[in-house]
Amino acid sequence: MVIRSRFRNRALTASGIFVISGVLVWELGAVVAGVQSTGTIRGLVKIDTVPDKVMVQVTTDQSVCGDEVEDQATVVDPSGGVANAVVIVAGVPWGDIAPEPIINNVGCYFVPRVQVARTLSQVTVTSQDETLHTTHAYDDRQRTSFNIAIPVPGLEIKRPLRRPGVVRIECDSHGWMRGWVYVTGDVGTVSRTDGSFELSGIPAGTYKLLIWHERYEGMPQQVTVTGGTITEVNFQLQ
Repeated sequence: MVIRSRFRNRALTASGIFVISGVLVWELGAVVAGVQSTGTIRGLVKIDTVPDKVMVQVTTDQSVCGDEVEDQATVVDPSGGVANAVVIVAGVPWGDIAPEPIINNVGCYFVPRVQVARTLSQVTVTSQDETLHTTHAYDDRQRTSFNIAIPVPGLEIKRPLRRPGVVRIECDSHGWMRGWVYVTGDVGTVSRTDGSFELSGIPAGTYKLLIWHERYEGMPQQVTVTGGTITEVNFQLQ
């Protein structure tokens, strides 16, 4: 962020504030005097044994949902890459731009199945399906956070995510439907379909990386980020 100032040819070093040639620069973990102070964490989430695909018989709304749907609790590619694992950088807060969470009902699935959201953000609930879905959210105490009925496609309703923790999403009309929102004040991401993940703009320093998956378990790891570089970290789940 650059702020114009009347100061000339002076530098204020306290709190990361610099005045250079009449321009006041407030440095928040980006670039100081041309030296990058943020880096990138990149890696893979993997598992040794690739599970078989599990299908669930549909007993209601077959015209919309089909005769069977895939149980997406474990989405693993042929090489063992695990999708939908949450990776959190403990102690690094979200910047000015954080993901805007949305829970969509598409083909009788919650899309996305897993996402990360900043504490106190607003989640948008909507649907593309021509049938009644409910979006029933339970917090980490198993208490209902909200329960929204979407009877027609295109309707959008917003609700706050006040409490940090893992929020479980279920549909009271279709028992196989499940989703998750990991609510946190710390920056995080979700692994892709091949198990890869990337977190950029992380201030240089040493941090603990946390990992969460709805079915598998993994150990936290310590990582040191150096400005202008990519730090590789891989997780092996059990």
